[in-house]
Amino acid sequence: MNKKLTIVIWSIVAVAIIAAAYTFYSKTKIDNKYIIQPQEDSQQSQSAQSSKLMAPDFNLKDINGKTVKLSDYKGKKVILNFWAVWCKYCLMEMPDFNELNKELVKDNNAVILAVDVQETEEKVKEYLTSNNISLNVLMDTDGAVSRTYRVSGYPTTFFINKDGSLYTYIPQKTDKNTVLKILEEMENSKD
Repeated sequence: MNKKLTIVIWSIVAVAIIAAAYTFYSKTKIDNKYIIQPQEDSQQSQSAQSSKLMAPDFNLKDINGKTVKLSDYKGKKVILNFWAVWCKYCLMEMPDFNELNKELVKDNNAVILAVDVQETEEKVKEYLTSNNISLNVLMDTDGAVSRTYRVSGYPTTFFINKDGSLYTYIPQKTDKNTVLKILEEMENSKD
């Protein structure tokens, strides 16, 4: 009797684990509509180039109340980072983004837009000030832009080509070296 009970219990546990894994996967699965693999090279056919996935444009207020549009940065590579103050992995990558931003400002070839999702301006300003972060932070107060980009977890970073097309994304914490490597790949792809 004890063997049968043990088998039944383990069977139930196994089914519960499989159900939990399926649920997690289905909720964290990212829609490929907004995610592409890096372009291979500039020798692509005309039809392949015309099928580029363009980054959705948006209007958001920055931390100082100025309206910013993604399309304002056409002609520059854009690193679009979705984050939140409550997200520990977001906070872990912020010093790297801050350091990288200082370098990118000198080159004037790329820009980092850090999009804070659904938090108060006061909370974000407090974090930025207390940690000496000088990034260009945009406020997605209602989460609409995050939903448009189908962000399902934080941090998520998109890389946008100079022509406004999506190059690739990172659906997790990243670091300065990884971002620099992707920026170099983007430059070499000539898209």
